[in-house]
Amino acid sequence: MTTHRFTNTDVATLLDQVSARLQIIGANRFRVIAFQNAAESIRTLGRSINQVYADGELRTIPGVGKGIADALTELFETGHVAEFDELAAQVPDGVIEMMQVPDMGPKKAARLWQELGIASIAELKAAAEAGELSQLKGFGKKSEQKILKGVELLSQRGDERTPLGDARPLALMLMADLRQALPDDAIQRMEIAGSLRRWRETIGDVDILVVSRQPDAVMEAFRGLPLVADVALSGETKTSVILTTGLQVDLRVVGEEHWGAAWQYFTGSKDHNVRVREIALKQGWSLNEYGLTATGKGDAPEGEERLFQREEDLYGFLGLEWVPPELRENRGEVQAALAHDLPRLIRLADIRGELHGHTTYSDGQASVAEMAEAARSRGYKYWNASDHSVGLGIVQGVDDEKLRRQAEEIEEMNWHYAQAGIDFRILQGSEVEILASGELGLPDEVLARLDVVVASIHSALRQDRETITERCLKAVYNPHVDILGHPTGRLIGHRPPSDLDVERVLQACAETGTVVEINAHPSRLDLNDVYARRAVELGCKLAINSDAHETTGFDVMEYGVATARRAWLTAADVINTRPLDDMLGLLKG
Repeated sequence: MTTHRFTNTDVATLLDQVSARLQIIGANRFRVIAFQNAAESIRTLGRSINQVYADGELRTIPGVGKGIADALTELFETGHVAEFDELAAQVPDGVIEMMQVPDMGPKKAARLWQELGIASIAELKAAAEAGELSQLKGFGKKSEQKILKGVELLSQRGDERTPLGDARPLALMLMADLRQALPDDAIQRMEIAGSLRRWRETIGDVDILVVSRQPDAVMEAFRGLPLVADVALSGETKTSVILTTGLQVDLRVVGEEHWGAAWQYFTGSKDHNVRVREIALKQGWSLNEYGLTATGKGDAPEGEERLFQREEDLYGFLGLEWVPPELRENRGEVQAALAHDLPRLIRLADIRGELHGHTTYSDGQASVAEMAEAARSRGYKYWNASDHSVGLGIVQGVDDEKLRRQAEEIEEMNWHYAQAGIDFRILQGSEVEILASGELGLPDEVLARLDVVVASIHSALRQDRETITERCLKAVYNPHVDILGHPTGRLIGHRPPSDLDVERVLQACAETGTVVEINAHPSRLDLNDVYARRAVELGCKLAINSDAHETTGFDVMEYGVATARRAWLTAADVINTRPLDDMLGLLKG
């Protein structure tokens, strides 16, 4: 019997579609949740779903019970599932796609389909533009405009790329598995290249370079790794595979003598490499992934080669300062490298503390003491407990009474640190909600008592440009707001940024001394690199925070620092690289 093969992403997407169709027809919510949970487990599974099926272990996947396991067995045996086909016949694909429009939940999609016969995003857009939605009870002109805006935002999403926060852990896991699968002396060097090395917020595919004297063994081991679902190409020096998530990974084995040129070439970006090649040609050299070859139009005889084991030597030979990979986007870095005028970029080791994190006083998973000790274990000298304020509906936020109790706990802990001679201080703040009206979730007299106030927008993110901008500005001009948290509210790959006039907001932050946050969580990276660079140009100071909700949440700080490096930021641009008193002196209060 022929067994059909699917990537983990294929199966997870199918189960998500089943869940969505069940929501549309009003099925039992527990059944809906079961399919959602199974989809998420399979999407993040560290093994190929094909192998799990072949091993008869579908029931070992969290969230996969007998019913879903039987359905998946039918899928692998026949290529489809009769029950799922019947659901697909009941609810068109276009109705499911409509649910991807921001703020378009299953109830709205179901009503539009059942009562107006709208069964695609194109039909939804046409009906909204024609004013046909307002005839439906509960849908007015504002609803039509909101839907049109949502359709526009959906069209701008780059869903064909993998978020950095998904791609990087997969690449690191793959490399660790490859080393484990080989003898210790099989790989002399292995590194990430491509857009992942440049820390771009989304990744097309992953490039990995290896130096090895046993290329055949490396390629064989690579093809057989648990995360590999399919082999797209396999040769002596390059193998391309498709992971269980659908992500493509290219592995190349290069000679040690070619390493510098190869790593530079395969890191990119294309535009950066074009500029470097132009400089080489002007000097009489042709540059490729192997090294430099004389063209005969310079001092060296035609055909003469120059090989480089290090990138620094390649750049230096051409008269360039070595360019950090995060800057290689053709945004002026080549000119700066020629002038030996590149900035000394911020490093992870420069961070002395964090100013945005959560505890069990709101939606955090660890106590104040646990979070403080996790921060201290990283070498930090301070950490700000900034629990969500009341006014954010998805969590139980802090109010005046809770903050007073928390203040007593923090004061006692700081006293113990001081008595023990420990150079560490817990600050008390709040991530205060900027309400839809622009008011804050806590009154000014409460905010005035806090050390560091972070103000953020989490709700009504689809407000029109003028409304959400004025709402944000009202918070920026509040004398007690120290930091503007994750300003655009985006979630990479899942929620587009709000229509905030970021330029106006950054100008106001520079005027008022409000610090702008780079939220380091890989789903946010907000501000992004482009706006962070603009913020510094306008005179803003920035803070990089992990927004940790549990003790392991501090681990994402490297993503925030990488975003800052892509923005050309130095340690002097970021306030939480300063000692405590210096940092506090840069705040409004």
